[in-house]
Amino acid sequence: MARRLLIKAAVCSLASHSVAAWSFGLPDHDVVSSSSSRSQSQRRRFLQSAAAITVASWTGGGPSPNINIIPWRVSSAYAVEDTLAPAATVELPAMKRFVDNANPSYFVIDVPQRFFTIRRSAKGDLPDAQTGQGRRGGTIFTAGDMSKAEVVAVERFPVRNLLEEEGYAASGDLSTFSSIGDPVAIATLLLRRREKDKPGTQNTAVLNRESVQLSPDGRTLTFTLRQEINVQKPELLMEEMGVSELFRTTLAKATLASGDGQLMAVYASALDQDLAGPDGVALRMTVDSFLATDQSVK
Repeated sequence: MARRLLIKAAVCSLASHSVAAWSFGLPDHDVVSSSSSRSQSQRRRFLQSAAAITVASWTGGGPSPNINIIPWRVSSAYAVEDTLAPAATVELPAMKRFVDNANPSYFVIDVPQRFFTIRRSAKGDLPDAQTGQGRRGGTIFTAGDMSKAEVVAVERFPVRNLLEEEGYAASGDLSTFSSIGDPVAIATLLLRRREKDKPGTQNTAVLNRESVQLSPDGRTLTFTLRQEINVQKPELLMEEMGVSELFRTTLAKATLASGDGQLMAVYASALDQDLAGPDGVALRMTVDSFLATDQSVK
């Protein structure tokens, strides 16, 4: 049961395991001084340990399924100029494209080159077309970095279920978010669905209401979530990382573009410290790249 819950809350659980590894991995005595290299080494160790636990849960302890990945690099034409140093350029992160290899193919997404990728295909793992639930919840794809607490998840489930699970009548036009209801209310329902089966020891993620945006065609909704991570020994965290608390931000995009009554969503999350750097650029590129394949044309 714990493993199933961990999978359903992959984004949040990885952060929680990271903090647990941090709390048990550091010495109890006061640390007089800490070099930069040591801090990086210890941080890397507890994130690797946490990621390994989560990945093992995703794969059921076995090898990852084979997938078809086409690697690519971002064109140098998209290099961003540093306004403080016009002669310098910032190299955008290397990405690879994942084209869903299922039949039918549901989505296309670009993820960082260093990320592992897992496409769910085993019987029972995939969400039921009517209920949107499987052994992995509504998740059909996961990707991430085993050396950091960074995770990408793609979910697919009937938009009707999103409403009915909250007691709303799923009637009328459900082809666009604008016809369904208020964008902030819909983002709240998506958050509640993700939080529903999360282990009770984790803090609740909070929707940034100001981040909610609806596309002009009404079929794509974007928003961000933020969650505080439990830290058992903030004084040690301060000595090693320079902060006494940890927060995790999730970038989200939901779409009804498949045209088959199914809602597809991508969630990309990382610790705020990582999101503020190049990793944040890569995760935003990942979310922006996500496209649901039109299933209305057979």
